[in-house]
Amino acid sequence: MSADQKNRQSNRRAFLGSATAGVFGAAAIVPALAQRQGPIEGQTRDALRRDMMTAIEEDVKHDLEVRAKAIEEVPEPKNIRPGGMLDARFPVYYKTSVPEAMRLLTDYFAAFNDRDLNAVARALHFPYATYEGTEPLIFKTAEEFFRNPPPSIHESGGPDSQLRPGTYDIMDVLQLQTFNPVNVGLELCYTRYRADGYRIGINQGIYAITNNDGKWGIQLSSVIFTPTEYIGIQYRDAVEAHLRQGRSSMAAFGDHDYDILTGRRGGPNDAPGGGRGRGGRGGGANARKSASITGAPGATSFFLSAWAGKPMEPYNSKGRKSRLAVTGTGVDPEINQLSASNYEIAQLDRAIQPSNIVTSKGQPGWFYAMAGGGIGHYGYTNTLDDSKVLHAGPEKAHALGGYIRYTPDNVFISETRSLGIMIYDKRTGVWGGGGGLGQSIRRDRTNDPES
Repeated sequence: MSADQKNRQSNRRAFLGSATAGVFGAAAIVPALAQRQGPIEGQTRDALRRDMMTAIEEDVKHDLEVRAKAIEEVPEPKNIRPGGMLDARFPVYYKTSVPEAMRLLTDYFAAFNDRDLNAVARALHFPYATYEGTEPLIFKTAEEFFRNPPPSIHESGGPDSQLRPGTYDIMDVLQLQTFNPVNVGLELCYTRYRADGYRIGINQGIYAITNNDGKWGIQLSSVIFTPTEYIGIQYRDAVEAHLRQGRSSMAAFGDHDYDILTGRRGGPNDAPGGGRGRGGRGGGANARKSASITGAPGATSFFLSAWAGKPMEPYNSKGRKSRLAVTGTGVDPEINQLSASNYEIAQLDRAIQPSNIVTSKGQPGWFYAMAGGGIGHYGYTNTLDDSKVLHAGPEKAHALGGYIRYTPDNVFISETRSLGIMIYDKRTGVWGGGGGLGQSIRRDRTNDPES
């Protein structure tokens, strides 16, 4: 280990120690931080952090203590700052994951055009889920996949076939949307032609490519097919629903509207560890099935691991066989048991989730105490400035979302991006979340030297 690495590790240990000082009785100030940082809201960054930490409860303290001892498999960037989340300024965020994902999805596209289902399966993680309609098709094993492949890639001469012999596809778009070291969200669009050259229509898809235990594969996807005659139709209701729901959810944070944020009035939950894309019409026998990439890396793990001085922990891959979680009626429990969310830190995250917005005593939860990072006290959140619907059909849409956090005096804190599925519920006449494909931390200003 180099002297520089030892110095940064020492700073991180001191940083975590000062963070917990306010709640464990210590009063030391980290010299390295105090020397480097000027006043923020009248305080040093170190003092600001201690002040934030006084509001948290025992479950959060324990979560941070466990994280502080975690192993980080991905090397830490040289210039990441104490308390900062790993963000997209650092090459480690994309230099392996993005090329791997692009290569893998290209191979997948070539494989199903070659009608080589064995090669298609090699590009997938099992369990694998794909939305061809409004509910996911779940394939627990490769054998299940071979027995009944997704209709969009299964060539057949049968009367109900969606892919007839001789049909061919030409790629139109291969676009990066979200990324981090172990999870990449890509957009793939192609035009489908009949054997005689007639253009049948276009297929627009989003794909979650993940690193599970060292292997890259597609774990979750969704496609929207549009016949030639309907290409170009705008689904303004999907666009407006995506924007309105995001704006309403973000406004609820600044308003401290606990009823909406905790779901007591059926509102969305975009707090750390939550996120739109939960899907369903509620519990019970009629709950709609929904599939998402879940657990680390996600908003809670990004956030708390940075506070614990282990910003790379969410990107661990060793031993994590799946990052897929499925909810709803008739789900095989073994699918979720394989999920990467079934390890100690992820279980701690789930335990502290109920207090992220409001504590059992009705006080602001740990999210409000900590969301300002090293920038200042948290004030409010706005939905991402370029949040948009990528593709839409009558009952399903693919959307790029996310949010930007600010202090009360409008200073930028951080930006998070997400890729997800929206479903139109014909019973209620409302668009809602259908599944999440992953998140990115685009920028955390805690990593910027204070001007």
